[in-house]
Amino acid sequence: MSKSDSSTTRVLHEAGEWRTLAVIVAVYGLTVLTVVRYEVLTAWLAVPLLAVLGAWHLSMQHELLHGHPFKNQFINDAIGGIPVTLWIPYLAFKKDHHEHHASDLTNPELDNESYYVSQEQWDKAGPIRRAAWTANRTILFRMFVWTIVSTISYVTLVLKRAARGEKGDRLAVTLHVVGVAAVVCLVSLSSMPVWVFALGTLYGGRILNAIRPFPEHKYQSGVETRTAMIMAGPFMSLLMLNNNLHIAHHEDPKVAWYRVGALAQRVNAVERAREAGVLYEGGYAEVFRKFSFRPVDSPVRESA
Repeated sequence: MSKSDSSTTRVLHEAGEWRTLAVIVAVYGLTVLTVVRYEVLTAWLAVPLLAVLGAWHLSMQHELLHGHPFKNQFINDAIGGIPVTLWIPYLAFKKDHHEHHASDLTNPELDNESYYVSQEQWDKAGPIRRAAWTANRTILFRMFVWTIVSTISYVTLVLKRAARGEKGDRLAVTLHVVGVAAVVCLVSLSSMPVWVFALGTLYGGRILNAIRPFPEHKYQSGVETRTAMIMAGPFMSLLMLNNNLHIAHHEDPKVAWYRVGALAQRVNAVERAREAGVLYEGGYAEVFRKFSFRPVDSPVRESA
C-alpha cells in the first residue's frame, strides 16, 4: 500500500470510497447549481432535475447512515443531515432503518418499513382504508399518492416520539428544523421560489425514490427469501446506489454501494431471488409493466 493510500484509509474506510465522495460532491454541487441557475433553467427544467437530485440524495443518505465513506460516523451524519429533501429527520431515519435491518422483514408489527398490514388491522378497517391499502400494492399509487401519506405519517410519528422524549428523537427533530430553516433561507436568497425547490426535491424526489422500495420485500408463506433483486440499468443503479440489488445489501449492509454487485455474485443473490420469484431481470421497466395497475400481492400479511 502506498503512503497516499495509507493516509486515505486512515480517514476513509477504504481507498475506493472516492466514489462515494464523488456522489456527495455531485449531489450537493448539482443541487446548488440548479438553484443558482434557476433563471436559465426555469421551473420546467429545474423541477425534474431537483427530483432526480432529491432521490439521489436519499440514496446517498442511506449510504452515509450505513457508515460510508468516513470511518468517523459523526462526519457521515453531518453530511447526511443536510435536509435537501426537507422532510426526513436524518437521525430518526437512521435509527429506524437500522431497526428495519434487525427485524422480521415484512412483519407489519415488527418491521417499521413494511407496507403490509396485519389481519387484525384489515378486519378493523373500513372500505376506504382497505381500498387504499390495496391500491398501495401498485407502483403508480405508491409513487404519486402514498408518498404524500407516508411523508406526513412519518414526520408525525417522529414528532410524537420527540414529544414523548424518546431517545434521540428530540435531537433529530431539533437538528432537522434548524437544517430546513437554513436550506429554505438559502434558497430564498436565489431567484428560485421555495415552492419550486420543494416540489422538486421533496415531492419529485419522493416519487422517484418510491420506485426502489416498491418491489424490495415480498412475503410468501413458506418462502425464506423476502428480499428482491432488480437488475436495473446504469442510470437507475447509480440513482439507487445499487440498493436495487437488495438481497446483497441485506446480506451485509456495511458493504459499500460500489461493491454490492460483487457481493451479489458471492452470495448467489440472483439465483436465490429467482427461486423465490422476486427476480426482476427486466429491471424497473418490468416492475412498471407488471404492477402499474395490478397489485403485486395482497396488502394483508398472514402470521408466520
